[in-house]
Amino acid sequence: MRTRRGLSFVGVLSLLIAPVLVAQSSGPAPDSSVVTDSSRKVAKLATITVTASRSERAVFRTPNPALVTDATTIREEAPNGIQDLFRNLPGVDVTGVGPNQGRLIVRGQRGQRILLLENGVRLNNSRRQQDFGELPALTDINSVSRVEIVRGPASVLYGTDAIGGVVNQITKPTPGRNAGNLFRASVGYRYSSADAQNLVNGRVEGRSGRVGFAFSGSYRDADDYSAPAGTFGALTLDERSLVNDTGVLDKSFAGSLSYDFGPTAALSLRLSHYEADNGGFGYVSPEDLGDPSGATIRILYPTQKVNRATATYEASALAWDIADRVSVTGWTGRNDRTFNLDVGIPLGPTALLTSFNQNVTDIASSGLRLEAIKVFGRGHTLTYGTDFFLDLSTNSDSSLTTITGFGPPMVEQSLTPTVPNAGYRSGGLFAQTDLVLTPRFTLGLGARGQLLTAWTRETEGLEGKALTSATDATVVGSMSGSYAVSDGINLVAVVGRAFRAANLVERFFDGPTPEGSGYQVASPNLRPETSLNVDLGAKFRSQRFYAEAFVFRNTIHDGIRIAPTGTKVGPFDAFTNVNVEKLRTQGIELLGEVDLGYGFTTLAHFTKLSSKNVDANNPIGDSFSSKMGGELAWHQPRGRLYASYEIRHQGERKDIDLGNSLIGEFLPAFTVHNIRGGIRLPEVRGSTTTLGVAVMNLTNRLYAEASNTSFFRPEPRRSAVMTVRVEF
Repeated sequence: MRTRRGLSFVGVLSLLIAPVLVAQSSGPAPDSSVVTDSSRKVAKLATITVTASRSERAVFRTPNPALVTDATTIREEAPNGIQDLFRNLPGVDVTGVGPNQGRLIVRGQRGQRILLLENGVRLNNSRRQQDFGELPALTDINSVSRVEIVRGPASVLYGTDAIGGVVNQITKPTPGRNAGNLFRASVGYRYSSADAQNLVNGRVEGRSGRVGFAFSGSYRDADDYSAPAGTFGALTLDERSLVNDTGVLDKSFAGSLSYDFGPTAALSLRLSHYEADNGGFGYVSPEDLGDPSGATIRILYPTQKVNRATATYEASALAWDIADRVSVTGWTGRNDRTFNLDVGIPLGPTALLTSFNQNVTDIASSGLRLEAIKVFGRGHTLTYGTDFFLDLSTNSDSSLTTITGFGPPMVEQSLTPTVPNAGYRSGGLFAQTDLVLTPRFTLGLGARGQLLTAWTRETEGLEGKALTSATDATVVGSMSGSYAVSDGINLVAVVGRAFRAANLVERFFDGPTPEGSGYQVASPNLRPETSLNVDLGAKFRSQRFYAEAFVFRNTIHDGIRIAPTGTKVGPFDAFTNVNVEKLRTQGIELLGEVDLGYGFTTLAHFTKLSSKNVDANNPIGDSFSSKMGGELAWHQPRGRLYASYEIRHQGERKDIDLGNSLIGEFLPAFTVHNIRGGIRLPEVRGSTTTLGVAVMNLTNRLYAEASNTSFFRPEPRRSAVMTVRVEF
């Protein structure tokens, strides 16, 4: 039976890939004078990226592996968040469940090893756990113009945390100076049956003279969803089961103003607010999992509020000796959140240990970035500048542990913070140049010097404890080469060194772990993680075809891992974060897109990954060993109708440590199918209405993404998604 399903999948994928193999023979040769690549014409990948080089550049001309999706794709796919846009593209996976808690994994790296940006400004903060990373949901998906992912390190331009990749959410700008005086608005509604989700969003924008403005907002109310009955590895759900704490009530508001000083200089200001209640990590009750004696672990953010303000001044066409374009960006923000961990462990037929831990954190962040770009000689480009950010963290903790079933309840309470109030400061200088050595060959060189300091501050509940600090100085660099074999073939190579400094939790956490499995000892003198990444690839294009192939190896030195100390602190085994010599991830990524004509397009992709701790020779992966899939889409030439079918297959992985997971000792394979369609109705009195519908998880398959399996959190059952969008 397994073989039959596998052959069926291969057959479907072959239909998607077959046109890629013959695409180069179809259509006339490309115009060599056109610099933009043709992928935007063929499918859903946009042509331009700014994240990889800090200036607009065609994806085909960029040596870095980059994925770019635009507002058209966002409207058609109606995702919960940006994580849903990339499930069916190479090199990217998802961790977390529900509409609010999804985060991206890039080439097997996640959490603080992925740098999350909004309009090029960092959203990461130093108080997050290493594995969790910052929420893409802080940026309203409905206000996003495009999303860019750089697969691989980018520390030269962005500093710490960009060790595995960069995710940049670029919001819709205010109307430009060429728009003239105008006013327009849109309103949208999204419903999904899996979680009875209702989402309403709206946007107004306009321009009057030199002033442009835009205001947007969204409100979302989603219930906990259910997973379907079925089998996943060794685990069987006999009936549909609720995945608790996967709902959320969240809302966001943003306002932008811009002022043009002239045709080449502008000042912009963006204010945003995000608020979420009861956003959880999700769990299935032990009874539904067939393990009534198992522990219940509930991880929940009861509240989270984030306020940010960003101001940017940009000037271009300067023709200065040192710069043709300059930008100055300053930002400040506050992230207040409450984190609860509630654990229940049966100790016998009538005995129970319950542990409730709550952390309240207030993060104040601010930063500044000064950047200049100079074009000289035969089109050589120099990008250089400096950046700085500061995080100040204020924390309080409370825990209550109760044991019942052995006579009178035994209660232990603590108000001692596990992480003291602390600060984290980073400043760096960077420069990156692209040298056009011949009409066909471009050489890129870059370097950054960074100084980071972390320190503890006076903390209520830790009076008398000695304060500590640590400073890291790091230098990283990169080199890339791009050789145009022809107008349609570009060979690329990238070698880069990146880094990630240990965050406040990794350095200063000191206390029993929340789930009660041990005692974590502070490790303030952790060295930064550094990586050496090598990419070799080729990009192909014609007027109806785009494809790319990359092989890579990313070796992280001084990787930060938790390890036993061999001692005890009270009744607990002690653990601490340590630097290990080598963590290695390597793989291959393939992507192809074809315009088949008559409105039909197809996309196919393949990813193969492996990872391990080289010194200990044990696996460290958080992803499946392989991913493949594709999409067949049709758009009516006049743009009124669209439809698509999507398939994704994740291959099983055996070289992975899942602990005592109920699914067994390895990750089982799965295949999931989605279909979508939509129609744009005729214009009525200057307004247009677009209706969309989708069926997700068409075959009602029980499955979980890789990092959601050891603590089993499956994806939703088959569900319908309906959208309405009105523009006027």
